[in-house]
Amino acid sequence: MKDQDLTALLAQASGAPSESTDWREFYHAVRQRLWIPLLCLVLGAIGAAIYLTRQETVFRARAVLFLEQEQDRILKNVQGVREEQVRSLDMINTIVDLLGSYPFALRVAERMKLADDPQFRTPRMVEEARRLTTADAAAALVPMISSSYRKNTRLIDVMVTHPNGVTATALANGIADEYLRYLFEKRTETNRAANQFLIEEAERLRKKLQFSEEAMQSFRERERAASLETMQQTAQERTAELTAKLGALGQKSYQLDIDMKVVRADPTNVDELLRLPSVAAEVKIARLSEAIAEQERRLLIVSQRYRARHPDFIALRTQLDSLIADRKLGLRNVISLLENEQSHNQSQTGDLRKSLEEQEAQLLNITRKTVEFNGLKRESEADRLMLDTVMSRVKEIDLTKGLTDSPIRIHETAMGAAPIAANPVKVYATGIILGLLAGIGLAIGINALDASVKTIEQAEQATGLPVLTAVSRKKGRFAGGVHGLDVFSNRSGPIAESFRSLRASLSMLADADARHTFLFTSAVPSEGKTFTSANFAASLCQQGYRTLLIDADLRKPAVSPLIFGEHRKPGLSDVLAGRLSLSDAVIPAELENLSVLTAGGRSPDPAELLATQRMRDLLTEATQRYDRVVIDTAPTLAVSDALLIAPEADVVCLVIRSCSTARKSVARAVKSLAEVGARPAGIVLNFVPSGSTQDAYYYSGKTYGSYGAKGVYGAGAKH
Repeated sequence: MKDQDLTALLAQASGAPSESTDWREFYHAVRQRLWIPLLCLVLGAIGAAIYLTRQETVFRARAVLFLEQEQDRILKNVQGVREEQVRSLDMINTIVDLLGSYPFALRVAERMKLADDPQFRTPRMVEEARRLTTADAAAALVPMISSSYRKNTRLIDVMVTHPNGVTATALANGIADEYLRYLFEKRTETNRAANQFLIEEAERLRKKLQFSEEAMQSFRERERAASLETMQQTAQERTAELTAKLGALGQKSYQLDIDMKVVRADPTNVDELLRLPSVAAEVKIARLSEAIAEQERRLLIVSQRYRARHPDFIALRTQLDSLIADRKLGLRNVISLLENEQSHNQSQTGDLRKSLEEQEAQLLNITRKTVEFNGLKRESEADRLMLDTVMSRVKEIDLTKGLTDSPIRIHETAMGAAPIAANPVKVYATGIILGLLAGIGLAIGINALDASVKTIEQAEQATGLPVLTAVSRKKGRFAGGVHGLDVFSNRSGPIAESFRSLRASLSMLADADARHTFLFTSAVPSEGKTFTSANFAASLCQQGYRTLLIDADLRKPAVSPLIFGEHRKPGLSDVLAGRLSLSDAVIPAELENLSVLTAGGRSPDPAELLATQRMRDLLTEATQRYDRVVIDTAPTLAVSDALLIAPEADVVCLVIRSCSTARKSVARAVKSLAEVGARPAGIVLNFVPSGSTQDAYYYSGKTYGSYGAKGVYGAGAKH
C-alpha cells in the first residue's frame, strides 16, 4: 500500500458506511443466532397449542342473497325511479362491506332486541356479568358476521358464527331480512325526496312558463304584429319581385347600350338594324315590320294567281313599298328612339332601387323582431316541455310508490347451524410461521444493534484501510511455548497460511527493503495482538530473517508466557532503565532465527520509559543487529504507550477482533495513530468465526486451508 498523507488518512478513518446492502450479513446474522428463530418457532407452536385448547365450540349459519339480473317493470315508461340494477362488482363489494359494518349491525341489534336476548350472550359476556346496551350488542355482533360474494355468480353468502346454533340461525335470517327492509326504506326515502323535489321544480317551471308567455304577448302588443311569420314572408316576396324587375331593367339597359353603338356605326344598313333586339323591339318599327311581313305574304298569294301587271298585284306592291319606305323613315330616327328608351329605363331603375332599399330595410326590421320573438317563443316552448316532463315524472312516482320489487331477494334462508372448529394444521402452521418470522426479525434486529466489526468489508469501511489478512481461530487461551505457535506447529493449517499472507502483503509495500520495524497494536484489550505479532515473527524466521520480537506492553506483558510459558526477566524495562544492555536482555527462542526481548520487571511509569531517547536508541540498535524487529504494544485507546512508539516503527498494523471490536473504537484508534504521524499499513482481522459457510462470508472469498487438502501437499504431507 502506498503512503498516505495525514489529512487523507484522517478523512478515511471517519468510517462512512456504505450505502449498499449486503444480504449475506442478514443470512449469517440469523445463522449465528439460530437458536433465537428456533426458540421463537417452538414458542409459536406452544402458543398454537394453547389457542387450540382454549378454543370454544362455535356454530355457523348461512343465509344467501340473490341479485336479480333484470327487474320486471309494471310500467314500461318508468325509468330511474326504482332501485338501479346491481351489475358492477364495485356495487357488490359495497353490499358485502355494508353487511359487515357496525351501523348495519346496530340496525339488526335494534330490530332483534339483542341487548335483552339472553341467548345472544356468549360465555365471555356471561362472565362479565353486566347489562348490555344496544351499542354493545352491535359491537359484539360485528365480528360474528362474515359476508362474501361467490365468484361468477349473483349470490352473496351471509354467515354468522355464534356459540349457540339456534341463535346463529336466527341472526343469519335476521340480517338478510333487515337488509331487504333497509333497501325498501332507502327506496321509499329516495322516492319521497324525488317527489318533493319534482313538485317544487314543477311549481318553479309553471311560474317561469307564465312569465315567458306574458313576455310574448307584450311583444306582440308593442310591435303590433299578430303574425310576424306572415309579415316576414310578404316582405321577402316583395323584395324578391323588386330584385327581379331591377335585374331585367339592368339587362335591357345593357342591350340598349350595345345596340346604340351598332346603330351609330352604320345607320343605313336596314337589315343589320332590324337584327338588333332593341331596334326590333321598338313599338313603331315592330308594327311596321309585322305589316310588311303580312303584306309580303298577301303579295305572294296574289302573285300565284295574277301577273305583275294585274291591278291587285300592283296595288299590293304599292302598299308594300309604302310600308318599307315608312320603316326606313322610322329607322332614320331609331337613335333618338333608343336614347329615349334608355332614359326611360334609367328612370325606372332609380325608382326600383329606391323601392328595393325601403323594402330591404323593412325586411331587416321584421327579421330583427322575428329573432327576438323566436327567442321568447323557444324559451316558452322549453319551459312548457320541462313542465310536461316533470309533471309526467311526478305521476310516475305516484304510481310506483306501492311497488315492492327489489333487485335483491333472499335465495336461501338459514335452516340450521353447523359446528365449526379451528383447523389444527392451519393453526399450527400459522403459529410456527409467525414464530419463525419473529425469531428471524429478532436475530436481524440484534445483529443491527451490534456495532462490532464482523467482516472484511466492514473493517475497511470503518477505517479506510485495507485488510491485510483475516485469521480464523477459536476463542480461548494459547497453551504456551514456541512450538505451540500455529505458524510452527501446523504449517499447512489456515492460521499459518493467514500469516504467510500477511507477510506477503507487507513485503509488497513501497520501499519494502527499507522497512525493518513492524509494530502491532489494537484499539482495545483482548484483540489478539500478541498472538498476531508472535506468529508474524515466526513466519519471518521461516523465511530466513533474523527476527527480534519485543514485548513493549509493559503494563500487561504477554509475549513471555506465550513463547516461554512463563514470565522471564530481565527485559525491555531493565534495558530502558539502564541496568542491562540489549544483548544481555535478549533471550533466544527455541525457533531458529527468533530472539525475544520480554517486558522485564514491572515499571512504575511505563509511558515515561517508552518516551525516552533510550527507547529510540534501542530500536536503532535492534535494526542494526537483526533483519526484522516485531514490536507488540499496548492497546491504543487504553493507554498512550503505543502512540509513543508508533512513529518510530516502519510499519504499523492494527489488530481487530471480529464480532467484538466496535467500529467507532477502530475508527478512533486509526485517527489517534494518524494524529501522531504513524502510517497504518492495514488491518489484521482476528478471531474470524470458523465454519465453511461463514468463512466464505467473513473472508469474502479468501478461504485458506482447503486448497491443496488432497494431493501432493495434502493434509497428510509432512513439512
